[in-house]
Amino acid sequence: MRRLSILLLVAVMMVLAVVPASGQDEGYETGNVIFFHPDGTGLNHWNAARMYWVGPDGALNWDQLPEMAIYRGHMSDRLVGTSNGGATVHAFGYKVLGPGSFGQDGGIDPEEEGSEGRPILSLSGFSGSVMREAAAAGMPVGIVNDGDLPEPGTAVFLAEVGDRNLSNEIARQLLDGRPGFEGEPMAKVMLGGGEGFFLPAETPACEDEITLECYVHEDQLNGRGPAREDGRNLLMEASELGYEIVRTRAEFEALWEAIQADPEYAPKVLGLFARDDMFNDTTEERLIAADLVDESMADTKDGRLILWGSHPDTAGYNPPTPAEMNTMALEVLKRHSEAAEMPFFLVAEVESTDNVPNNANAIGTLRALKAADDTIGVYRDFIAENPNTLLLTAADSDAGGMQVFGPAPASNNRVTTSTGNPIGIGFNQGFPLDGIEGQNTAPFVSEPDAFGTTMEFAIGWVGTNDVAGAMLSRAEGLNADLLRTEFSTQFDSSDVYRMIYVTLFGELLPASYGVAAPDRE
Repeated sequence: MRRLSILLLVAVMMVLAVVPASGQDEGYETGNVIFFHPDGTGLNHWNAARMYWVGPDGALNWDQLPEMAIYRGHMSDRLVGTSNGGATVHAFGYKVLGPGSFGQDGGIDPEEEGSEGRPILSLSGFSGSVMREAAAAGMPVGIVNDGDLPEPGTAVFLAEVGDRNLSNEIARQLLDGRPGFEGEPMAKVMLGGGEGFFLPAETPACEDEITLECYVHEDQLNGRGPAREDGRNLLMEASELGYEIVRTRAEFEALWEAIQADPEYAPKVLGLFARDDMFNDTTEERLIAADLVDESMADTKDGRLILWGSHPDTAGYNPPTPAEMNTMALEVLKRHSEAAEMPFFLVAEVESTDNVPNNANAIGTLRALKAADDTIGVYRDFIAENPNTLLLTAADSDAGGMQVFGPAPASNNRVTTSTGNPIGIGFNQGFPLDGIEGQNTAPFVSEPDAFGTTMEFAIGWVGTNDVAGAMLSRAEGLNADLLRTEFSTQFDSSDVYRMIYVTLFGELLPASYGVAAPDRE
């Protein structure tokens, strides 16, 4: 009996040695983090993209990410996330107010007089975002966006303001740091649009030669130039800080060739490839009216509308794609990471998947989704060679409630409308549907299914709003299985922070559900 008791005691001790007690260090591995935000993409968007680009039985890169969880994106004051508020939750780990939050809890709310923001601590207790904490710990960090660099999905990780429209101030903080935190480490790579927010308002247009004293890009639909009112030329200042400045495809390709030619070359990079957003977020009809068309693409699945960049005879024509920008960012960050002997942290966004459907542009949305999916392909290739890397994806809302109608309601090979709301009183007209160039145009055609059949369809919209929708977070690589284990029943927007933090710092912090962010003293 005594011998049996001893054996049982040994067995219990062995079990306790293997299974850590609750709250103890569970030994999570640390490594690089890529947080990718294909903004506005619900499950409905990815379904439409699959049908159009690879067929209903095909597989996108997004489909091949092995782990997933249902994403909950409500804010502390509303059920539908905002871009600035959702990004703040991702960056700080606490639910915040939707309207004004940009690196703090609340801010200027156009519907609330006298509203102001509240500086907060992040979930770890750090006075700033998880990216600012990573940079302070010596980790190389970077941001990429096919919108402008002050866009909240990426800039919230580096800047704190009381109004998301303060793009000039956000751009300043990307180089100077946050007020009261001067001297904090800057990002190693920043690629996107937003040239106008880095240059003084009186900056002349470049003519014979592109220099840091002139501007390259104009907004093709609004004709706007540089916007800074403080007289600072942040491009010149960034150059003096050691950044390589690239603003056109030619400059981007020249820098990429130099990076590939010298494995020891690890530049800091600032790329600005549009005056504002790199894409043209408006309706199909307005793009055609503005002559933003490329007739050589008329019979392709991409279509003839120019969605990224400007006319072929301008400096903004054919800017780098999200996939190309992320390829450069990953290589630059990897080299800085190896030099620092620390993991890197990249936050990237394809903002076009949100803004374009917010304008009910169906072909533009499908192309933006393909750009996002191509980017995921870049990440997957990187993880195949660098398995100490987490890729985590999330969208904070569903842009436009995009839906597929198939067979497409059509007349004379032109899409028409959906059935209306049968209230029996007053108007009962259908909702207009989109074809390949907008309303009253030819239907889309899917790629073949498993039977070899192609099928016509149209795209319909709930509206131009962001809605709650059905968003999936997906992941691959280091600690990706947490979506299936730790977060199998609930993956909140605040849990994005926890996934990032545990992979960068090795500690899975307690959930913040129902807890307000602490004030920053």
